[in-house]
Amino acid sequence: MDVSSTFLSSMRNPADLRTLGICLTKWLLLAVVWTLYPYLGWFGCTMALVLQCLVCFYVMTMVHNAMHCDVFKHPTVEAVWRVMLSATAGVPVEAYRPTHNLNHHVYTQHGDHLDTAQMKYKWHFLNLVLFFPSVFPSIQKLESAYVAKEFRKLSRTFFLFIAQVLACHGTTALLLYFNWKRTLVVWILPYIFGADAIVTMNMLQHDGTEVIALGEHKGPSMNVNSARNFTGPLINWLTCNNGYHAIHHMYSNMHWSQYPEMHAKHIAPYNDPSLNEQCIVRFLFRTYFWPGSLPPHRAQEQAAKAK
Repeated sequence: MDVSSTFLSSMRNPADLRTLGICLTKWLLLAVVWTLYPYLGWFGCTMALVLQCLVCFYVMTMVHNAMHCDVFKHPTVEAVWRVMLSATAGVPVEAYRPTHNLNHHVYTQHGDHLDTAQMKYKWHFLNLVLFFPSVFPSIQKLESAYVAKEFRKLSRTFFLFIAQVLACHGTTALLLYFNWKRTLVVWILPYIFGADAIVTMNMLQHDGTEVIALGEHKGPSMNVNSARNFTGPLINWLTCNNGYHAIHHMYSNMHWSQYPEMHAKHIAPYNDPSLNEQCIVRFLFRTYFWPGSLPPHRAQEQAAKAK
């Protein structure tokens, strides 16, 4: 049996062919844009940058899914996949665990590093665009502490992290060596957008929702109104059902292909219907751009502060 057959036969769920396809799309798009870059002109480069930024965000949602539910059965194949995913995403994916799995999921909106309540601007647009730079130092601190702990144990996780660092930063360094200006446009800027977008999704999915009861952050006792869901078919196809956020928090290790069915069974009949948004773009535009007014919970906070 050849290597590719071994790789695919170890896959836990055939739905993850979509995961692999989305990641492959990023590499194919990179090859096309890199080759055509000298001929695109400013408009073509701008359109290519927008497309690559979107694809980078979609790949970041693959990172999110992969850190909750293994894609492959065999541990060695899974380790190889995570190194490849790190090279694709531009970030060592193992670092996602301390900030997301071990913190955000456990302490959602309870002062965790991604608590949206820390954003206090009167102009709601600023709460959106400054969220990532505001929380980035906390993300770095959690990641550094996690890596240091794994280093002291000389754990498998630590060595996997090192391999992922070499893969992702080695890829970036190689591209910079070939052409640093082209790399900035076709690789680094899209990566920054993707990293920003996956973190800033917390503003869309949790701001203005109810808080969980500590210790009840998962399972059927979790507050179903603690997350906002985006149920449109297109965004969920492109992000492998990342729009179904409440059911993801309720059963975080469940495979993403089960989210729509489980959302319909455990979330939709019981949660506030206003937390089920059909179109993420419409929600984003009206909430943060036009009219972009502060939502009620933030307006009340501002009024109380003014007294």
